[in-house]
Amino acid sequence: MSMRTMAAEAHPAGDRAFSVEEHGIDIIPAGERHGDPRELFWVWLGANLIFTYVITGAIIIGFGLNFWAGLAAVVVGNLFYVLVGIGAISGPVAGTATLTISRSAFGVLGNIPAAFLSWITVVGWEAVNIVIGTLSLFALLQLAGFPDTAVVKALCLAVIMLVTFTVAVWGHATIVTVNRILAILLAVGTVVLAAFVIPQINLNAAVAPLAAETPFAAWLLALLVIAAAPFSWVNYPADYARYLPASTSKTSVAMWTALGGFVPALLIGLLGVAAATATDMTDPVGGLSKLVPGWFFAPYLAVIVGGTITNNFLNTYSSGLSLLAVGIRIKRYKAVLIDAVLGGLLSIYAVFVFNFTDSFIQFLSLMVIWIAPWSGIYLADMLLRRNRYDGEALHARSGRYWYSNGWNFIAIGSFAAGIVSAALFANAPLWQGPLSKLIGGADISIYVGFLLSGGIYLALMRRRLQLEASADRKAAPAAVS
Repeated sequence: MSMRTMAAEAHPAGDRAFSVEEHGIDIIPAGERHGDPRELFWVWLGANLIFTYVITGAIIIGFGLNFWAGLAAVVVGNLFYVLVGIGAISGPVAGTATLTISRSAFGVLGNIPAAFLSWITVVGWEAVNIVIGTLSLFALLQLAGFPDTAVVKALCLAVIMLVTFTVAVWGHATIVTVNRILAILLAVGTVVLAAFVIPQINLNAAVAPLAAETPFAAWLLALLVIAAAPFSWVNYPADYARYLPASTSKTSVAMWTALGGFVPALLIGLLGVAAATATDMTDPVGGLSKLVPGWFFAPYLAVIVGGTITNNFLNTYSSGLSLLAVGIRIKRYKAVLIDAVLGGLLSIYAVFVFNFTDSFIQFLSLMVIWIAPWSGIYLADMLLRRNRYDGEALHARSGRYWYSNGWNFIAIGSFAAGIVSAALFANAPLWQGPLSKLIGGADISIYVGFLLSGGIYLALMRRRLQLEASADRKAAPAAVS
């Protein structure tokens, strides 16, 4: 029996592997719900077996941390994957995508700015991953004897884009199926890499100058770099849980989602920290290659290529859903094709005209300034509603999520306050907030933004939702009678 046949038997017609998924941000009907929460582990594991964590692990050692301080930052920072897990539990209940569920907090129209920011941010990360994958595949082909020409580089770019966007066009079931297979292969390669790198940890390595005024401020800066990764995922975990039956265990959904991100991020981040104590990681690919046998360099490049592709499956798929959440009425696969055009043009420019990748990554890293406050409001709203949603009202221009002409100004105000506060405490290459200097150059932007926006929303919306719930209880007997 072929993989395609097995996938067809395991999924309903609207969500079959290697066929174009029919649903977008519409509510998944109860009769089409399927799957097991354990599949979320493989989805998120495959997406997080990425070379980026090596880079961030090496970067934080450059902040003046020793091995143990770097390891502590990697462990603590990646615990924020718990938030990604919690964010996923709304998927089975609401039956739609994360940036559609957040209409319950912001209002059907008030949600548009966040949906647009999510879309443009993720399209940017798509382009970064395409560039990294293209250059890694190009290096791999040169090892195999291919010439160093623009034609070969263009071929590499075409292959990376074709695989990435084809799987995203096919959609949810294909991602679940493909990521399970690729996650296993990439995990094996990562474990082998770890076996070569970890024994070479140098606990006596010279410590770089502090990147902030005090050791603790430097550690907080490092923690921010690590925590930015899990925070950058909070705006779409429900996208991959929404096909599960509404009765699915919330604990299982949260646990398997969080573990799928935490486990690889912890291991690969550790590799980056370890490598930075053993060799010069200014060039991460070249630096890490010095720590592995020559025969493993090609498989190592293949792992980098595979990781960028599996990571981009989620980026591309969810950016398409975010574009639909903006309010554009097109088929889901057409939204992915729009992403393909924009992401492809950015990638072509970066590969063949001007390599702006490092600067672009620095810009995209600042996007957590909006994601963290948004996350605080989204999770606070979930808490206040006890994870209960009116799926139809999420798409209606009336009802409980319409608020004031489609806008919930409590959420909008909380969001704005969170963004401003986060910006004031940020300390990044492209922006240093004035209040960051008061804490020794530390960057606590995402924590301040997350807690302030979520706290304000909790305080101001609690009474309103209590009155709403009371009205629902009073209406229920009348509806029955």
